[in-house]
Amino acid sequence: MLTRSQSAIVAETLRVSLAAVAADVDEEQLASLSRAVAALDPPMAADPHPAWPPVGASVVRDLTVTAEDTAAAMGHPDPTVQVLGSPRLALWFEIVACDLLPEPSADLTHVGAGVLVHHLDRADVGEVVSVECTCASVAGRHAVFTCRATVGDRVAALGTHHRVLLLPRGR
Repeated sequence: MLTRSQSAIVAETLRVSLAAVAADVDEEQLASLSRAVAALDPPMAADPHPAWPPVGASVVRDLTVTAEDTAAAMGHPDPTVQVLGSPRLALWFEIVACDLLPEPSADLTHVGAGVLVHHLDRADVGEVVSVECTCASVAGRHAVFTCRATVGDRVAALGTHHRVLLLPRGR
């Protein structure tokens, strides 16, 4: 059984994911997404830590797919799958979101608490993937980012990344 705090992390990640997808779907699908969001707990409500970026802050980084980034290189059972692997996309979503955050220090650092990746199209070795992360929700020590990976005009992946600030013990 999850604790209330653990449940809040999962619910906020899902709430942000559903809200982000709602912007890209037709009216018929929008109604079901709205019901799903309404069924979740309300958003986290604590004042955001000052280290967090403001909601709406965004960053884009271009990354080139290498052989080491492929599904095959990460253990896919079919060695011919020489396209960007979903585990690498998850890592890219995390590291690009971190471009919006302060450098880790002895007084303050942050860790990933969750990442959702929906791999929607292929990215081949040598292709440039533009990864955009946007701060969608901040509350207390939690921030949630929407993520989008594109190759040219193709959406290769959508995702959501949840980060938590870690403060030194006793603070």
